[in-house]
Amino acid sequence: LPRLMMKLLLVVCTAMLLSVMVAAAEGTSGKVTADALHIRSGPSTETEILGKFYNGAVVELTGEEGDWYTISYNGATAYLHKDYIQLVDEAAEDAAETYSMESHELKASVVDEACTHIGAPYVYGGASPSGFDCSGFTSYVYKQFGYSIARTASDQLDCGVSVERDALQMGDLVFFRDPSVSTKAASHVGIYIGGGQFVHAPPSSTGYVIVSSLSESYFDSYYVGARRLIAD
Repeated sequence: LPRLMMKLLLVVCTAMLLSVMVAAAEGTSGKVTADALHIRSGPSTETEILGKFYNGAVVELTGEEGDWYTISYNGATAYLHKDYIQLVDEAAEDAAETYSMESHELKASVVDEACTHIGAPYVYGGASPSGFDCSGFTSYVYKQFGYSIARTASDQLDCGVSVERDALQMGDLVFFRDPSVSTKAASHVGIYIGGGQFVHAPPSSTGYVIVSSLSESYFDSYYVGARRLIAD
């Protein structure tokens, strides 16, 4: 009998502990701190990726399991790793931007489309997979999603809304101005893909669509701004 009671007590204590853990997160919101955070079907990096949240997104947490928070995603339980979630209080939550699922998916699709053209040749005036220049590349990618934007880098600098460098999200247009190349507002443009990197069609060095880092000395020196076409 004492052994049975001990087992029952252990079960009860475990249930209470789990309920406390769930209550600790339930009704709480978290802010995504990673450039892109995978939404998982289970509490493991080996489980299926259901989608992504991007930096700054605020999501409602329903519970927690070990190193993972749970959320409700498309009517089912999904998981986000705690390392990339910063809990926010009610006041911060009210002030924070929230992002629609549709916006996340569209931005991810733009980046995916842009990256499929890595290796395409640089062609001055080109705006097709057979050859791109920088603004031809960005306009082509966005055209695939119903966005009609200006044709030159300088004119694209007037598209969408301005974005601070420390608030960049996937899909944002990033602009540069090399005074030795052009006197216009921008001489080059690319598409930000996260992690401080962008994909673009540079006219020199490689001669085809590549991925570069904003921290590279050339791009860091000549960076002039960013624009967001996809509303949050």
